[in-house]
Amino acid sequence: MRSKDGRWIIILCALLYLFMVAVLTGHSHASRTKVLQGLGVPAMEPLFGDTMCIARWCDAYGIGEDPRAADFKDPAGKIITMNYPVYFLGLHYFGLSTGTVPIAGWLLGILFLGSTLLLVGRCSVTEGLIWSAALCSPVVMMVMERGNLDIIIYTLLVLALLSRNRPIVSGFSILIATALKFYPLAAFVFLLIRPKPHWILFLVFVVGGVFSIAFGMATAGHASSTLGLSSCCFGSKLIPLILADRGLLIDPLLPGIFQGFAFLALVASVGIGYIVRPRGSVVRGCERSLTAFWIGVPIYLLVFLSGDQADYKMIMLLFALPALLSWRKSNEANGCIASIWLTLLFLYSYWLFFSDEGSLRNQLLRQVVAWALFLTTSLIAGMLMSGATTLFKKFRRTAS
Repeated sequence: MRSKDGRWIIILCALLYLFMVAVLTGHSHASRTKVLQGLGVPAMEPLFGDTMCIARWCDAYGIGEDPRAADFKDPAGKIITMNYPVYFLGLHYFGLSTGTVPIAGWLLGILFLGSTLLLVGRCSVTEGLIWSAALCSPVVMMVMERGNLDIIIYTLLVLALLSRNRPIVSGFSILIATALKFYPLAAFVFLLIRPKPHWILFLVFVVGGVFSIAFGMATAGHASSTLGLSSCCFGSKLIPLILADRGLLIDPLLPGIFQGFAFLALVASVGIGYIVRPRGSVVRGCERSLTAFWIGVPIYLLVFLSGDQADYKMIMLLFALPALLSWRKSNEANGCIASIWLTLLFLYSYWLFFSDEGSLRNQLLRQVVAWALFLTTSLIAGMLMSGATTLFKKFRRTAS
């Protein structure tokens, strides 16, 4: 008899979460935003705010206005800087407008859940519970509450995983994601980690990605790379930015120094992981899981190095879960590192739920956890690097 598929647990937990929000909203006569904030999600008014922002650009584009103009204003008279690639205006032709934002937001949520179920694959009940805890965390719920278009990028990366044995097809999926946001470019690492690296494809797609994003941002109007300090951010430069925001005088070079240190720490952690790796593969018989790891984890590491980014970009770490759950279950050497990684992931993901975000101490401790997760992830990347090549070779022999 086949074991039960834990993906039903994920679907059930997602439905229970939505039911709980609906019941609390009706019972307490509170808005869904207030209920989500009570559940630890840093929700804002209106719901699906990021989708609404893009919808206003699409509305302006549809009536002949230029949302790329420096003085473009929304209907409320607020200037909204269009710092997304111009390709997002194409959503106008798919029916995105301020009137369809609620529908679009719910469709994005369904798309995210469906993509995650494809990423998970068949799993045990215990693994289903772990996945459910990850998906119901405030950090992950944040991407759905905002209706952030990173969900589309996430879906494209899942498509790249599903078409992993066709490098050109999977590469185009990543290329499209890169055109929408630059950071998916790091996913092309998966073309190099295989036993026969696709160097030509790697270079072609990287050049194509750089060209696509350069064109998209050049036509985007007033582009800004400054996220703005928020308690809902993580990244290499955030600790000095938090201190500066609290009125402490810091050297203007300190954020850059932190960023440089993060890069050196990344290189050192990957090197240490590669040196201390156990013999053979630590993720047995799971070529799919390793591919998912090398698609998502390089993106997460790049985002952390970039400075300060919104927490919802941590959904890229969901691509690491299949490999680490397999490692943790296999009782292989150093499997406790996978358990440490999971602990750090959930500690950070649920921090908004139990901490006072107005506290300087808690803000700094949260970033310490973020750094620990970053270093542990890079250490694991080094440990899995050799095992990936070995396992991919075995997979190719089996397939042939």
